[in-house]
Amino acid sequence: MSVNHTAQSSERPPMPTDGGYDDEISLVDLGLVLWRRRRAVLTTVAVVTALGVLWALLLPKQYAYTTTVELGSHVEDGKTVPIEPPPAVLAKISESYIPLALRDYREQAGDEAKKFEVDARVPKDSQLIILESEGEADQAPKHRQVQEQVAATLIDDHSRMFNLLRSGIELEKQRAQRGLDELKDRERFLLADLKRLDLTGDLLRQQIEDTNSLIEAAVKHRAQAIREANDEARAMTLLMLDNEVQQNRARLADLEERFQVGLAQRRDDLNNKLRDNQRQQGIQDAAIQRLELRMQNLLETRAVVTGMQSLEPVGLSRAAIAVLGAFLGGFLGLLAAFGLEFRDRFRIALDETSSEPVAAEVTDVVK
Repeated sequence: MSVNHTAQSSERPPMPTDGGYDDEISLVDLGLVLWRRRRAVLTTVAVVTALGVLWALLLPKQYAYTTTVELGSHVEDGKTVPIEPPPAVLAKISESYIPLALRDYREQAGDEAKKFEVDARVPKDSQLIILESEGEADQAPKHRQVQEQVAATLIDDHSRMFNLLRSGIELEKQRAQRGLDELKDRERFLLADLKRLDLTGDLLRQQIEDTNSLIEAAVKHRAQAIREANDEARAMTLLMLDNEVQQNRARLADLEERFQVGLAQRRDDLNNKLRDNQRQQGIQDAAIQRLELRMQNLLETRAVVTGMQSLEPVGLSRAAIAVLGAFLGGFLGLLAAFGLEFRDRFRIALDETSSEPVAAEVTDVVK
């Protein structure tokens, strides 16, 4: 019995004397393990690779469906400003518009409708909103329907903002136009005053000439009256003529002052007001032109393209899936080889441990 036990123990892997396996693992040992388990490795690689190829062949092609929406904008202080900041628009779309459109579609299509997701993003330094989803070629209508609803909801919301903005600009333009019309009316009054001032100047000039004529006539009569002043009546006439000459000269001085000083000062004042009025008209006209430019540069939010299907399928290609299947098969094959090796060695160690007490009893009986 002792001899048989010794022979049986010699066929098993040697066990270390300290009760455990050596922790050092060499490449030779790993190679031997893989060689002994080559069938398991090759079988696992073949099966997983075949499954990967089969999955790649059966997997339907996925296409990307894209809707591009250009945000409306307006010009403010020489800069193009969107009607609504893109981050706020993106939050609205992601949190409200997309869930609402998906819910409406599922209610319309029923419970059998296949669920899908729609993502929204804003390209860097742009005023574009990109809606994206992926699906099979025969699913194009539902992707287009959902994305069009999201775009239409955004356009309707921005249409309200656009109308308010346009109404505000139109109101400013109307006020500016009324101000310009008032300035033009004032200009006509100033021009009419200048024209009346010319008539006043002509009248004063005529009055000055008439007064000069009266003075000259009175001076002639006075000279004659002096020569004939030989009685009280002639003396009285001379006195009256002197008084008339003085009055006419005082009146002439007043007329000349009004013509040369007052009239000129009035004319300068009117010209200054006219020039100031024209400057104000220029400023007001420039403001109206700026408002018209703002009106022309108002752009409404619009869908550039809706539900456009990508030309090529997206995601991993069939070849890439097959290659990944092969790599996964190799990895699983290695795991299978080492797992089987661990299982067998564990069983051997378990058998050795359970047979040691029995061998000790047999030795005692023999002795």
